[in-house]
Amino acid sequence: MQTQSKMEPAGTRRPLADMAELAGLAAARRCQETLLNCYCREVAAPAGQLRVGPPAGQNDWPATIAMTLQREPAQVLQVQLPHIHDRLLAVVGGAWLTGNYRYLSPVFHKAENKPWALLDWEALAALLLREMAQQHELPPNTELMEQIRNSVAVSTEVLSVPVSATIPADPVDAYIDSEQSLTFGHPFHPTPKSRQGFSDEDLLRYSPELRTRFALAWFAVPRDDIAQQSLLDASCDQLIAANAPAVAADRVAVPVHPWQAGYLREHPLVRDALASGRLQDLGTQGADFFPTSSIRTLYQPGNPYFYKLSLNIRITNCVRKNAWYELESAMHVNRVLRPLLPELAREFPGLALMEEPAFLSVDLGHADIEQNRQVIEGFGLILRQSVDTLRAPDCVPLLAGSLFGNHYYGDARMQRLLTALAAQERTTVDAMTERWFSAYVEQLVYPVFHLFFAHGIIFEPHLQNVVLGLRQDMPAQLFLRDFEGVKLTPARHPASSMAGISERARSSLWYDEEQGWNRVAYCVFVNNLCEVIAQLGAGRQALTARLWAVVRHHLHTYQHRHGNAASARRINGLLAGRPFPAKTNFSNRFFQRADRASTYVPVANPIPFAGMEAAWQ
Repeated sequence: MQTQSKMEPAGTRRPLADMAELAGLAAARRCQETLLNCYCREVAAPAGQLRVGPPAGQNDWPATIAMTLQREPAQVLQVQLPHIHDRLLAVVGGAWLTGNYRYLSPVFHKAENKPWALLDWEALAALLLREMAQQHELPPNTELMEQIRNSVAVSTEVLSVPVSATIPADPVDAYIDSEQSLTFGHPFHPTPKSRQGFSDEDLLRYSPELRTRFALAWFAVPRDDIAQQSLLDASCDQLIAANAPAVAADRVAVPVHPWQAGYLREHPLVRDALASGRLQDLGTQGADFFPTSSIRTLYQPGNPYFYKLSLNIRITNCVRKNAWYELESAMHVNRVLRPLLPELAREFPGLALMEEPAFLSVDLGHADIEQNRQVIEGFGLILRQSVDTLRAPDCVPLLAGSLFGNHYYGDARMQRLLTALAAQERTTVDAMTERWFSAYVEQLVYPVFHLFFAHGIIFEPHLQNVVLGLRQDMPAQLFLRDFEGVKLTPARHPASSMAGISERARSSLWYDEEQGWNRVAYCVFVNNLCEVIAQLGAGRQALTARLWAVVRHHLHTYQHRHGNAASARRINGLLAGRPFPAKTNFSNRFFQRADRASTYVPVANPIPFAGMEAAWQ
């Protein structure tokens, strides 16, 4: 495994033991930061147990806190844990209004009648889980503690592979690199890197952050046992045939993630079908695929489709299998969107929807309905249109999450990019930052809002679902993906418009208008723009305010160009300061809620307080 950063000159390779130690320290610190991010936003702030502000008359704080405050302008973050009678303390900078803190000191803990002491990540996790359990009179959540422990272990492994600040020049290399450089994961999730079910060997073999690539496993399946749909002229098995091994005419070659193949071979129905010869195991073969940031969606340069494969691994919140009803629902979403493509191309020429026009699976028709369903979901494959077929020839596609929300690696990449652009344009870095950000907001907000307000279609454009196309390093294209996560409002898409799909798939597709807005607003503003602005603003209040002024400008412009009464109501609320809704990832995991049942908490909306001047205008 490569452990030397491309940023290090030749001859400066660190000893492997040093790299492992540094990776462990970085993983531990990041765990503390994400846990505090979640707990402060979801629990402490709504309950009035959080204070972030200048130091005021405290004499008992650790010397490290005082020294940090003397060194740079910052705020003190204090958290009360009333049920266990403890306190937490840290120094923070950055965009504290939205909770996007930059932690400038270690985290200190004060138990009742004891002095302040440093906390490690495991002690912090245990304190927060104990406080939550006592608040809600529940037993300790040992499952979540184990997921946090798993996330730290995975983070330690991936942080041993540093990310270059330089984006590769070749568009294909740049795209692969962006998908495989999401080192830190979601900054407001308690287990951003957990993947339960992978062994240490599996982690090395299949994790995108470790720059992996691998061939697929294949099974030869009787054509009568294939369940598939396609919106294209060709069937799904025909679409994958060019990259599949040759099989008999009455069989279909079905691709499977290599880890999933091992899981399926142990399933009773599959084991029996293999033993009888009904299914044939073709082993692992063919050209390599690259795992993308989602781990189970695979990219192969030149292939017109990503393969979104089932993986019975719990990654962050969910077991990442293609549920049978999700195969149907993704297809229906594609069916709804296809007639809109000419309008979208006309109104938003930079938008590229990564269609999911076909799926395939194996249905053995067994009398045991539950076990048969497990087989259908275990073999499930969705084809997603490749970025190669959608990108403009002069654009470089990059996962937005590799540029933002990726801690110091994303920060380094964007600083390098914006500094070079400013030099080319003979302007200041701040002015170029505002121009670049304005182009990004326009590419992101306009089509997502239009799909929701004009058509009742709810995309989830968080940083891992957005691929940005850069033309001469400026935003020129925006690719939206993951039709499985797209929902529809029943007012615009009633049951009468969903003939031919199952009731379970239909119910999974619907969000009411309020649910839909919460998900859109969370993904656009909290998961995306808050992260982008916190990074670009770098803790500087004046620049941060001007970036929020850019958002305000585009809200006005969107309403003028594309708006209707529904968008006016929501946009006027944002302009007046109505809080953003933030999904409760920590609480969802603690209470073991399904993602669909997520609750939301308010996040302060800085738009009304943004400055009026923009350097780039």
